Amino acid sequence: MTLLTETPSTETAAPTPTGLRVAYVMQNVGVDLAAEVGQMMLIRQTIYGLEQRGHTVDLLNLQGRDVIAYPNLADLGQQRRVDLGWSGKRPYQLIEGGLRRIHGMLKLPYLAGFDSRRFYEACLRALPNYQICHEYAGLLSVGAAYASRKTNTPFVLTVDADLLLEADVMGSPITGLRRKAAQWAASKSYELADQIVTVSDPTKENLVENWGVSAEKVKVIPNGVNVAHFQQPVDTKQVRAELGLGKKPVIMFVGGFQRWHGLDKLLEALALVSKILPDVRLLLVGDGPARPFVEENIHRLNLEKQVTITGFLPHARIPQLLAIADVVTVPYPQLPQEMWFSPLKLYEYMAAGKAIVASSAGQINNVIRHDENGLLVTPGDVADLAQACLHLLQNEADRRRLGTNAQREAETEHAWARQIERLEQVYDAALRSR
Repeated sequence: MTLLTETPSTETAAPTPTGLRVAYVMQNVGVDLAAEVGQMMLIRQTIYGLEQRGHTVDLLNLQGRDVIAYPNLADLGQQRRVDLGWSGKRPYQLIEGGLRRIHGMLKLPYLAGFDSRRFYEACLRALPNYQICHEYAGLLSVGAAYASRKTNTPFVLTVDADLLLEADVMGSPITGLRRKAAQWAASKSYELADQIVTVSDPTKENLVENWGVSAEKVKVIPNGVNVAHFQQPVDTKQVRAELGLGKKPVIMFVGGFQRWHGLDKLLEALALVSKILPDVRLLLVGDGPARPFVEENIHRLNLEKQVTITGFLPHARIPQLLAIADVVTVPYPQLPQEMWFSPLKLYEYMAAGKAIVASSAGQINNVIRHDENGLLVTPGDVADLAQACLHLLQNEADRRRLGTNAQREAETEHAWARQIERLEQVYDAALRSR
């Protein structure tokens, strides 16, 4: 969730809605609901936070040809199948199966028509039991938006990225009829939403400037952090011993391995730092599709002895590893488009009280203030990145000062509890719009 970046209102604050029944919906098929990375971290923390505030939240998700409601994300075994209409009947399924086979034979683009119809019918039956429908936006997902309009249920939409723009930037553009369908679905969802929540200012600007969405109904609530989770006591000597690090200085990155995370630049910076500090080590905590690319760069730079890749770890393990880091990084390169995301790792670094070196781009610029709660570097500038890391490794006082300031801000501005309060204001606005 996120920090509201609009100018604070001088009007009397609206009363906080209490005891709401919220349907948090995701039409996307194939999402790993147990995942502890990416979108599921945001969704899980949002739902937990709402429940802690006294609201009742069910997650509704399309699973194959069923829509399943999950009342407890801590126990996904607790679930119920939501009633469908015509799309749940045998004749419809036979027709669907035949058309899907023809579709596959002709290699036509996937437009999610059957999925949207199925999700629409499920939401049409479920939403009268809820006071708010909150959807995590997905490509070609319009079922919940139409069902919310039909049932007159206030509809809140979380948009954490422009999925078409993201595909373009990542070099895998969505084209042809599928792109036109995705553009229509996104535009219709934005139109039908009473309130839209984004995780960064660039995302809001994109919605307003390129999609024609009214700025008044878009609220920026960046991601947050469970501060207490990152302030538990840790036996750092034991953790270092387990990883064979001893007393060596440690630079760390936490997150999924994507090309646009700039890990190649971080490795090149490590090569420069190691010329001054030969004992320095880099701990890459995570994994992902760009791992082969990362490993190629490790070999290219002859850094095999200085880099450790942990692979994916349970989220409960992350605070223990962060506790041993001297410097933590968000080394994004220069991207062809403005950054639209709000890095979870950034807030976790802050909560852990770490000295942060981050690329000066997008939402990061709204969170990190250079030489106050972290150091900002030019995106993609290896020398700048290396110099910032080297400075902090050689200056313990600066590490402590920056880490302390970052932690204090995490506690006051970026805790999930604070972000949930802001989400409740969005819910109130959606309720009052009806």
